[in-house]
Amino acid sequence: MAVVLGFIWPTPGFFIKPFLVYILMIIMTLSGLKINLADLKQAPKMWRQYLLVLCLIFILPSLFIFLFKSALDKEIYVGLILAAAAPAAVSVVAITQILGGESIKALVVTTMTHLLSPLMIPFLVLIFARQSVAVDFWAMLIYIAKIVLIPLFVAQVIRYFKWHEFLGKLSANTNTILLMILIWGIIAPARDLVWHNKGQVILAAGIVLLLLIVEIVLSVWLGRTKREDVTWVVVDIYKNFTISSLIALQMFGPLAVLGSVVFSVLDNLIIVPVQWWAKRGRN
Repeated sequence: MAVVLGFIWPTPGFFIKPFLVYILMIIMTLSGLKINLADLKQAPKMWRQYLLVLCLIFILPSLFIFLFKSALDKEIYVGLILAAAAPAAVSVVAITQILGGESIKALVVTTMTHLLSPLMIPFLVLIFARQSVAVDFWAMLIYIAKIVLIPLFVAQVIRYFKWHEFLGKLSANTNTILLMILIWGIIAPARDLVWHNKGQVILAAGIVLLLLIVEIVLSVWLGRTKREDVTWVVVDIYKNFTISSLIALQMFGPLAVLGSVVFSVLDNLIIVPVQWWAKRGRN
């Protein structure tokens, strides 16, 4: 619904746009209410799985997009590589929670990918697009602190005072509404750019859709339980297109932003069948 509204009624999306970071912080805080940070101690024991997940997030998408380089406009191709190299979105924690996955593992993955992204994004764009991209490492750390660390700290304070027992009951429905608002605010500003480049957008969408299907299959293969399958699927396919679109706009121009737009639209649409699958026959 949010994707559709972004295209047919974009005006509210423009009003939402300045508040996207704050909406994301609220989503992260509500998601953190059900997270016990003591569970993070289990992460080193799963280092092989996390390493494979990182490859599915960074390496596979960039390599897959590279296979279609000759069919795409140069700027749109660079934009797709940027989007493919982006970290897992912070909102994967909330989405994983809503779909019945393991939010603590989603938290580990999104944190790791954001910490690695100042190195991985320039490296992958240089390798696959022959372009030099400067990513401000310290700015990225401040961004991570704002949207991950501060909300998690607030959530743990709420847990300490036992307020999470009440707020936790409201978090899933509230986060669903907030995610809708967030997506609306991201899609609406890109509407005109999509309409003016329909041919290349359709081609790029076909490529990204194939990529997402491959990633879903590999993520399910990697998971050991239904809850873990759901978790790996969400973190592998759902990108932080805000970061990639900002870099694309600042360094390569408006057309490069289309890569992030295509990813964002398809990421959100494909969550619909993923949710249907996630709710069937848990084990």
